[in-house]
Amino acid sequence: MNKKYPWKQAIITGIAVGLVAVTTFSLGKQAHLNINAATLRGLTGLLTLVILGIGIYIGMQSIKTANSGNLTYGQAVFTGFIIAVVTGMITALVSVVYCTAVDPGYSAYMISESQKALLASGKSPADVTAATPALQQQWSTGGQVVQALVGQTICGVVIALVMGIFVKTKK
Repeated sequence: MNKKYPWKQAIITGIAVGLVAVTTFSLGKQAHLNINAATLRGLTGLLTLVILGIGIYIGMQSIKTANSGNLTYGQAVFTGFIIAVVTGMITALVSVVYCTAVDPGYSAYMISESQKALLASGKSPADVTAATPALQQQWSTGGQVVQALVGQTICGVVIALVMGIFVKTKK
């Protein structure tokens, strides 16, 4: 890649994803929207993937421009990987700050909302009790960090693998 890396795009994408996630979680909880917490989280996740895809595309175009219009498939995928990893790290850091300083009750709130959703879906109280340890792990600060790192990185690489086919220099 001729020592050209998409750091600017990676940092901007990571900050954008982190801010969107925190904002939607905070507003969704504070505004008492009539949206299931899991649904809101899912919609937010989809929105952050769109932002990640846009960031990867801009990063690929930036590297292509810096290389005089040339971008190999490998460079495109590597660019997406860098942006995805940095986005995952920033999102994980934002998750730690959010779960510990901004909304320390987030984990308990999400566990409670998940339990309500399980009951509403027809699960028995015994099933909900049996599922609670997994919910506690999923919604813990550590669980949020792992989900941010792994989720953003894997999804970003998949996006880059597909997008790279279309963005690379055609020969």
